[in-house]
Amino acid sequence: MPIQMRIGVNTFQLHRKITGAGRFTKNLLNALSRLDTQNEYVIFLRKDNASYYSIKKDNFHNVVYDITQKYRLWRVICEHTRLPRLAREHKVDVFWSPSDISPLRLPCLSLVTIHDLKRFVMPLEFPFLERQYFRLFLKTTAKQANLIFTVSESSGRDIMEYLNIPAERIVVAHNGLDPTIAEEEGVPYESLKRIHGIRRKFILFVGQMIKSKNVPRMIRAFAKCPEAKDYDFVLLGQAGAGMHEIELTIKKESLASNLKQRIHHVKWATTEQLVSFYKHASALFYASLYEGFGFPLIEAMVCGLPIITSDRSSMPEVVGDAALLVDPKDEDAMAHQLGRILTDEEIRKNMVARGRERIHLFSWENTARKYLAVFDRLKKSI
Repeated sequence: MPIQMRIGVNTFQLHRKITGAGRFTKNLLNALSRLDTQNEYVIFLRKDNASYYSIKKDNFHNVVYDITQKYRLWRVICEHTRLPRLAREHKVDVFWSPSDISPLRLPCLSLVTIHDLKRFVMPLEFPFLERQYFRLFLKTTAKQANLIFTVSESSGRDIMEYLNIPAERIVVAHNGLDPTIAEEEGVPYESLKRIHGIRRKFILFVGQMIKSKNVPRMIRAFAKCPEAKDYDFVLLGQAGAGMHEIELTIKKESLASNLKQRIHHVKWATTEQLVSFYKHASALFYASLYEGFGFPLIEAMVCGLPIITSDRSSMPEVVGDAALLVDPKDEDAMAHQLGRILTDEEIRKNMVARGRERIHLFSWENTARKYLAVFDRLKKSI
């Protein structure tokens, strides 16, 4: 009979809203539950996220601990003190932390998924205490982990450079496409316009309003692009540390124009609305300064939306030849490429066709199979 492993999963860090690492974890756990009936999984949950990340399958065990995200310091303490004891009590063979940081002094083999190193590559964008916490614990996590998963070759290179980890200890497994995006039809366009006050054709950005997303430069490029004068620019995502600079940019650029009326900040949208934004936009403008992967890129591909994105970090790796690439610090070049994608129908058709072909590379089943191959290798170490 094949050897079974008990695999612990750390969800203590994950928020109730399934975004970012939470969406990654939820989709990957669902894929593992479909593919793996041999190994046993023990998911360690907080009481306020248990309903989001628990899996109801015979070989999945949900262990809920009485903490919440509200008391963050206490959550961090429990993660590094209580979780190792819980792993021992539940006889875990391999402990997987899907969100960058793993508990200290685990009593078993350790796996971690490190999504990006933005706090190392762009340190000044983050508060001092957050930066120091991640610098200390991410280095310790990487040093102690038996293997490190990451979501792109670009992030893998960053892990080697900033954390001094050899290539043989890094496994790249690209993210998959959220199946709800691929299956969703989206709300009717007239409903979308009525809900969010959109009256004209529009260009779309999707992401949190943080500095690394480079939104002020994209706004200035949009403002100086003559081909975009009849378009609006929709910024879809929660306000973050870069919001103040975005607001100042809009105010400054609106002094001699009506730019303020052409920019719409949509803080949140349902999945139905998100898909409708992708399907009815004229282009995705995603000239970020740094990404570990970039979920909006594959979401735009599956929805048939032409893409402009950056020529750095993981973005060229994700889009391949299915997008126009641009230097995210060159506003004139960004404006030029935006004009091309809005007016050249041949480019648009080619980008969309290539995106529809490329999207097949990104499935959570593919990601799960790479994780299962690693689990199989580690069975020999038990």
